[in-house]
Amino acid sequence: MPEVSVRFAVFGADGRASDIWKVWGNVGSGRRDIYMASRPLGYSMKLSLHETGRWHVGFHADRRDQLFDPGQAPESRFIGQWNAAQRRHEQPITLAARVMFPWSCPTIAHENPPEGLVRIPNAPQRSAVEVVLFLLDMDEPPDSWPGRTSMGTSLVGRIPLDGGGGATLVHHVIEMPAEMPDRRGNPRYFAGRSQADLHTANRMVTWGQGDDGSICFMEAPLEVYIPRVG
Repeated sequence: MPEVSVRFAVFGADGRASDIWKVWGNVGSGRRDIYMASRPLGYSMKLSLHETGRWHVGFHADRRDQLFDPGQAPESRFIGQWNAAQRRHEQPITLAARVMFPWSCPTIAHENPPEGLVRIPNAPQRSAVEVVLFLLDMDEPPDSWPGRTSMGTSLVGRIPLDGGGGATLVHHVIEMPAEMPDRRGNPRYFAGRSQADLHTANRMVTWGQGDDGSICFMEAPLEVYIPRVG
């Protein structure tokens, strides 16, 4: 079954960029499912948007145990699960996911970027690029897409699915939130890594569910400060 995909990244004026993100579906499979992932983990962790409304962020079934040392893997490969069945059947267009890239995000010099990569211009200072993923149960005209007028969006790409409709990706510039959510927890480290390696961390991706039911991601550069004890 052929895979149809859209790859995109946000580029600054100096040529540096965000991580590369990929959205894809499998034409000819008879299943109207869409997936999204970013490249740093080799696509081992992804967002799955199943037609049934079962949505989840999780590790690939064959990769979870390879990513962690023995006894350190999460009990479930799913690290975020949502039920969107009602939303998927209430209307023909569903705002499914968002990815936010703050103006400070483009710091990576990509060598040999993939062919067909969509290059999205970076946002002005104190703003962010938001890439929005819509799921459609109907076909749309080539010169029209969700949010073109109401949100001022530009088209990133489309992924057709069996039976009509598919996924449409758009982007626009938004204001940065005044405050970011405060989240704390106990980190798990990938195989061969420990707290001693935190100083080498330079990027992060966070996720959760927005008030409108969409799954929201944010990618940003990261500076880790580890206070010295004693």
